[in-house]
Amino acid sequence: MRLVGLFLVFVSLFLVSCSTVIKEPKVRILKENYCSPTIAYTDYEVEVIDIKRDSVLANQLSSHDYILATHIGIKSLLSKLGESKDPFEKLELKQQINTRILLFQTEIDAVAAELDCNGERFDQLARVLDSKNNKTNTELTVATIALGAAITLSTALIKNDDLNKGINITGGIAGAGLGFLLLNPKGKKVELNNNRNLLRNVWENNNEDIAFPPALWRVMNEKSFSNEGELSLLQTLKNRWITFAFEDNISKKQEELYFGKGGLFSSDNIHLMSDMNNELQATVRTVQQDLRSLVFNISLLK
Repeated sequence: MRLVGLFLVFVSLFLVSCSTVIKEPKVRILKENYCSPTIAYTDYEVEVIDIKRDSVLANQLSSHDYILATHIGIKSLLSKLGESKDPFEKLELKQQINTRILLFQTEIDAVAAELDCNGERFDQLARVLDSKNNKTNTELTVATIALGAAITLSTALIKNDDLNKGINITGGIAGAGLGFLLLNPKGKKVELNNNRNLLRNVWENNNEDIAFPPALWRVMNEKSFSNEGELSLLQTLKNRWITFAFEDNISKKQEELYFGKGGLFSSDNIHLMSDMNNELQATVRTVQQDLRSLVFNISLLK
């Protein structure tokens, strides 16, 4: 009887411990946003799209390339290049253009690297939670089997009917609790604070914190760079998240969790954070296709 009582106490403590938030050192390391850049992005001179005024350049480039050249700040340099007759000035202008293009390419790579780092960080964190949850489920199964065996043994050894009934009732309640946890495993959670979150910039369509390089942000908000030409790359991505990640129904609580200040994340929540970072990274990298077109056509200019 004393053995059964101790076992029931153990089961009770186990049930209480099943929903705790993980705070171990390994998790604390992964919670830190070690992916954010140490140096802030800066903008260069913003040029205005004016195809009528820049008719000569606009005729030399496709509208797509012209708009990209404007957003990355090389439109005026290209205009001077087309007008100049001095070979030395042309060489200097080409160097300035190449430097600006290289800077923009570096900005694409920098943002993609941050998103890739975050995707991997969240993926590792989710794997830690998955491992903890699998261990918990195994312990729940073992505890359920052991509880059933203990109750059966006590029934056989104890002759007091009233005592047997009490043990069976108590054991039944504990067994039901264990069974419920097996059927509805909430799992371990971890608290995350999203102070810097590139997903939030996309969701709110706001880059006031300059988490994205301004030139890249302008390009990704330009409708002409998407396949349909009706929505920007960022708006198209946001719509995909709404449709596939949230099934066209995102709650305020979910918005706050993923795109706000954060909160308690389950393994599934963190897997989704990883997926969205990877999807945003892929979208950022598609800009390289547009940049390749611009570089190629600039090389044809005389």
